[in-house]
Amino acid sequence: MKKNINYFLFLFFMIFYNNLYATKVQILAKINNQIITNIDLEHRLNLAIEISNIPNEIKFREQIKKQVLNLLIDESLKIQEAEKYGILVSSDEVYSEINSLEKRLNLPKDSLIKNFKKKNIPEIAIYDQLRVQLLWNKIITYRVANNISISNKQIEEALQNFIKSSGEVEYNISEIFISHDTSNIENSSEDKIYSIYNRVDASNFTILAQQFSDGALNINNWYRESALNPEIIKTIRNTKIGDISKPIKTNSGLHIYLLNDKRKTKKIIENETLYNLSQIFFKTSDTDKNKIQDVENKISDLRESIKNCFQIEEAIKKEANISGGSLGTLSSNSLDKRFLEVLQDNLPVKQLSKAITTAEGIHSIMLCEEAKTIDLDEIRKNIQQKLRIDKINNAANLLLNSIRQRALVEIN
Repeated sequence: MKKNINYFLFLFFMIFYNNLYATKVQILAKINNQIITNIDLEHRLNLAIEISNIPNEIKFREQIKKQVLNLLIDESLKIQEAEKYGILVSSDEVYSEINSLEKRLNLPKDSLIKNFKKKNIPEIAIYDQLRVQLLWNKIITYRVANNISISNKQIEEALQNFIKSSGEVEYNISEIFISHDTSNIENSSEDKIYSIYNRVDASNFTILAQQFSDGALNINNWYRESALNPEIIKTIRNTKIGDISKPIKTNSGLHIYLLNDKRKTKKIIENETLYNLSQIFFKTSDTDKNKIQDVENKISDLRESIKNCFQIEEAIKKEANISGGSLGTLSSNSLDKRFLEVLQDNLPVKQLSKAITTAEGIHSIMLCEEAKTIDLDEIRKNIQQKLRIDKINNAANLLLNSIRQRALVEIN
């Protein structure tokens, strides 16, 4: 009997010891009066990988551990800065962000916390990350945004540059950026960027950027060629829409780009009129008056049945002898003289014109929306807003760097 009791005591202590060892807490970093433990790091790694929808691989976890730890350190500093100024967020604000995250991840409402708990991601890890984002936004508003001003001189200089570069190709891009380590060990940065590159696709690009990109987020922004780094533009020019570039090395770090879209901009001429047009086109060189009359009669019938530019597209699909479709937005200077005469004769919006005969064939055009005149005042407002956002982002980065420099951070 005594033997059995000793055996069970031994077994109990072995189980207790193993559980204690398995859950041993280690302090990884001290930030002023706060600590970050190995448990905090593991939970955040689980969260980052789950949100990004990438395989939970040991090698990848090891490669991004340092970066995620740095994120946790920054978040601790942001929380302390918010406490310093008495800035708070409510539970309602956080749960509103959780609902938004559920939508982005295509999860049913109020299911995220329950689902993530099953994957060793406690509610507090989700709550803390979203809370910090909200706190930082309020800090930026309180300490940065309210003090930002843009001078008229800055706006006019930017406007002139914008006009000068009009006519260039514009690229809509999203970016993942990994800066070179402060110790300038570039191999570490390259390991990180290639780890991300091997797992990124168009569907998870934005989430990965939010989780791992250094600096201000750059998502779905339009850039003209002249505004991009020469090394970057070389790659972007050869990237297809929807594709992701290989990592690009610059002086500041390494970049991956998703090309969302591209377009050729129009040369800006003040007070020039722009027309958004669609057309129905009958290609014919026949001089037979009866055949021409047949086409004109067909156009007359279509004028009665087609009431918007979308219906033009539908009619073209149904009729084998009709072509055309959207002409895009064209300036008055680029239009055929006969088209311009019809438009200037007060063609109503969403009404097909009478037949227009050219050397190529017979056309009927439709104005899809009201004609617009290039308004430099409207462009100025947009430029002012962009300058303001850029200044806020730069000031926010400077503020965070200042907070880091003042902090007492010990990494074990």
